[in-house]
Amino acid sequence: MITAKSPPVRRLVAVVAAGAMVGLAPAGTAPAAPQGPDRSADVSVVDPGWVPDPLADGVPQLPSRDVTKTKEQQRRVRASGATAAATYVRDGHLPKPLPLAAQPTNSNPAPLVDRGLHDAQGVRMFSFAGKTWNHPVGQAQWGLSNLAAYRTSGDKRFLDRAVANAQRNIDRRVESRGAWWYPYDFDLSRCAGRPLLRAPWYSGMAQGEMLSLFVGLAEITGEAKWRTAADQTFLSLTLPVVANAPWASWVDPNGYLWLEEYPVTFGTTGERVLNGHTFALYGVYDYWRLTGDERAVAVFDGAASTVRRYLPTHFRVTRWASKYSMGCAQPHVKYHQVHTAQNLKLYEMTTSAVFATYAYLLRSDYPAPAVNGAVSFAAGTHVGYTFSSTGAVTSQKTLKLARASGAQASQRVRVYGRGIYYQIANGALAGYLVPEAYGQRVLLGKAVEHRYDPARTLSFQPGTYTGYAYDAAGNVTGSKRLTFPSASIAPLGATAWVNGRLSYQVTAGAYVGYWLPHTTGLAFT
Repeated sequence: MITAKSPPVRRLVAVVAAGAMVGLAPAGTAPAAPQGPDRSADVSVVDPGWVPDPLADGVPQLPSRDVTKTKEQQRRVRASGATAAATYVRDGHLPKPLPLAAQPTNSNPAPLVDRGLHDAQGVRMFSFAGKTWNHPVGQAQWGLSNLAAYRTSGDKRFLDRAVANAQRNIDRRVESRGAWWYPYDFDLSRCAGRPLLRAPWYSGMAQGEMLSLFVGLAEITGEAKWRTAADQTFLSLTLPVVANAPWASWVDPNGYLWLEEYPVTFGTTGERVLNGHTFALYGVYDYWRLTGDERAVAVFDGAASTVRRYLPTHFRVTRWASKYSMGCAQPHVKYHQVHTAQNLKLYEMTTSAVFATYAYLLRSDYPAPAVNGAVSFAAGTHVGYTFSSTGAVTSQKTLKLARASGAQASQRVRVYGRGIYYQIANGALAGYLVPEAYGQRVLLGKAVEHRYDPARTLSFQPGTYTGYAYDAAGNVTGSKRLTFPSASIAPLGATAWVNGRLSYQVTAGAYVGYWLPHTTGLAFT
């Protein structure tokens, strides 16, 4: 619900909170802006209040069966003749090498002081019912964040923490059908109508993220045990569903491969969690980097094809936040930002343009709201609003300005059933939302920028177009106006909302270093 109370303006530029989701904040991994006159400031910020916490998903409960006995039964399930999941759809989304800085699990470096819940060994823990529990997703993500910090700092304390979190899961593993599995020892209930996950249960997301952690440790230390752990964990994502044994992947009735975050049921009743599926896909990508294994290419392609097939039809909500999963099909404003970032990263990993398009559409539907910038108000009448969760106006305030003025904004947010609004943080309209309207109220600077590597293509129909350069305060410092007598194209490096308008930045040609506001005749592929 969007309320009249404005949160304090955030000046955070990276997620450092414990439990921050790996791969959500790709700051520093995108290609640099082209040289040129533009100096526009990026006013979007990462607000920890908008970062989902995977440790808080679902409602934990005490185990409803004998966990130790069940694990022993699962260990007795041996590998059968069926050593791989059924045949699944493959579009041809093949993994491409990325530099270290752009790899999806090399992000969100951990702080040296761990303010999250951890035990004496530095292992991330989860608390409920008066005791602490192991949480494989939380431990894998914390381990990866420590590896990211170690790569940049060389401080062995980060590496030691990553090793501790990885080793904990090796020590707790359940070996079944030749693969290694990392158990949850508490029950978990999901949304209404979903079956209870009874301990011990296993998560495809945990298997995939633990796989990424083992790959990273194998690369950094060169120790064979981490390669073994990676091999046995990857195997878990290739096995078919078998009764009374752990499983993490399945093929739906349409032939699409799912890496299931909450694998309690499969078929048409499977939950099919989009973010967990994609995080598991990242693990498969890392395993491919390490090994070049063609099985990893197949699983990666199959999992990416699933995103391509289902995101627009089963997850996207036009002009609102996307749904968390098919089984818990409610829009989720926080995980929507994860879906957006994941699709932009999938574009980098595959160069399949469809994923960049999905990221663009998701950003248009519900842009990441946190900003720290100035809104320019033209002279005239302006109305601020507060809204209910259904988009109904609950109050309003009118402001008349004899001359242009400005105020700080803490959010650029979509209101349900309406357009984009700025939440004003100070002045006469503090705590109110005002609609974005070019020429009347605009957020100065660039917001929700998407950078493309490789570059996409911007097409120009015959006509005249003007590009603009801005300074850090949002003032126009230069412009370039050109006329095209015939259709033309240019490489597109970025899109963003700049001074209140969707704008394009090319990486070569006469407009390098300028932003071209969207207008009739411009389109990108």
